Formats: sequence, structure tokens, C-alpha cells
Amino acid sequence: MQLQTYVNERIARIKTGMQSRKNIAAAPVVSAVLVSAAVFLALYALGVFSGGAVTYVDNLEYSSGGFAFSGGLVDGQFNGAGTIGLAGGSVFKGEFDEGRFSGDGAFYYSGDIHSDDWHFNGLFQNGRAGGGIFYFDEEHEVVFSRDSTEVFLSGPDWQYRGGFNERGPNGVGTFVFADGSVYRGGFLNGLAHGDGQYMCEDGKLIYSGEFSDGSFDGRGFYFSTEGWVYEGGFKDGLFNGEGRITDGHRVNKGRWALGVQIRRNE
Repeated sequence: MQLQTYVNERIARIKTGMQSRKNIAAAPVVSAVLVSAAVFLALYALGVFSGGAVTYVDNLEYSSGGFAFSGGLVDGQFNGAGTIGLAGGSVFKGEFDEGRFSGDGAFYYSGDIHSDDWHFNGLFQNGRAGGGIFYFDEEHEVVFSRDSTEVFLSGPDWQYRGGFNERGPNGVGTFVFADGSVYRGGFLNGLAHGDGQYMCEDGKLIYSGEFSDGSFDGRGFYFSTEGWVYEGGFKDGLFNGEGRITDGHRVNKGRWALGVQIRRNE
């Protein structure tokens, strides 16, 4: 399963700590890896992504895989309260409108070798999950809601609000980590990308500038906890290219190569 493989690869990326050293900045990998593979797959299955494969939404797709239905029918389409069991073992119980999940309902997913069982209780809109709670096990619940432009996800120790697609956070969003630190800015395929800001748990700004693949990359400002500031280029979270460090009245201008100062301008 391509999505499963992609998410597993992203889970290998972890958020690292910050190092307060003047010749190197170890950036956090600002990503959505705390959003587990199970969450991605569940959102995908219930058609949250506008460009993704919308599964289990209308009569034609029920019939393609086999199903058993009990409930109301209007003009040959499921309407009102009903229960449908799908060929793979998944079950939806709730309201239908013109053959689609609509209104309050519960979807119970029966996993296969690629995914564990989970269930969703909440509101459906035009066949897609609109808001509610995903239950993955006794200790893992994810609150979910969405509107026309963004989604909101809240797990046991993280939160995300912003754009989203089948690859994870996409567009502009805000991710709050377990330690209270926050990233606000652009995302691409689940990783920080483009302009953004990273703040520690007390709200103090640590970095403002460009990101790529989840790390400080491009031009930016790094604000150390010791009071000095680096302004210049970054590569993979490290000082790189032309830059300068300002520490009170002292200024160190020069050139860095992957965290090491290789030239100092007098």
C-alpha cells in the first residue's frame, strides 16, 4: 500500500532537540510524524482528502465490493437510518441520504495486514467524515474536525490545525508538539516547508525563516537561549553560507559550511 509505505518512512523522522552553540544550530525536524500511520489511513478511508480516493460513500462503490444493508430505501437509494456491512468486514451504522453517509454515524473499520482495527463516531457530510473522534485503542483517541479549508486534529500529546491532504499537513498550518513548542507556517507532504516560525514552549521565538523537508533551510534568523542571534543561510538545520552572529555589541560576520565557520570577515 503506497500510503502506508510513505507514512512509515516519514515516521522514521523524529523531532530532535536544539543545541545552543554559536557554530551550529541543530534544528528540530518539524513534521507531522506524531500523526501516526493509523490516523492517515483512517482519514484516507473516510474520504477526508478532496484529491484522495473516496471510499465507502455511495451505492455504486458498495456494490463493487459486496455488502449487506438493512434500513430505509427511497428511489432505490439508502435513506434514513441504516446499517451496512462491507465485504472486508467494516460496518457503518447511522444516517444515509441519497445513498451516502450523512448525519450522525459510526464507522467500524476491520483491518487487514496493512492496518489495525479502528472506529469513528461523529458527523458525516456528503459521504465524508466531517467531525468526531477516531478510536484506535484504549489510550489512543484523535479528535477530528474539518471545514472547507482546513482540518483540526488533536491527539494525546499533539495538535494540528491547517491544510491537509493524503500526504499529511499541506499548505499553511500550526503544529503543537508534546513539549509545548509550536511551529507555524508552511507544510508540504507532512513536513515544514516554505516560510515559518518555530517557538519553544514558553512562546519565545527560536527560528524565523525558510524551511525545507522539515528543517531550517534557506535564509533565516536563529535566536539562541543565550541571547545571541544568527542571521544568514541554513542548510539541513545548520548554519551555511554567508551570515553573521550578533552578541550584544559584538558582531561576527563570515561564511559557514554545514555548521562550521570557514571564513571570518574583519
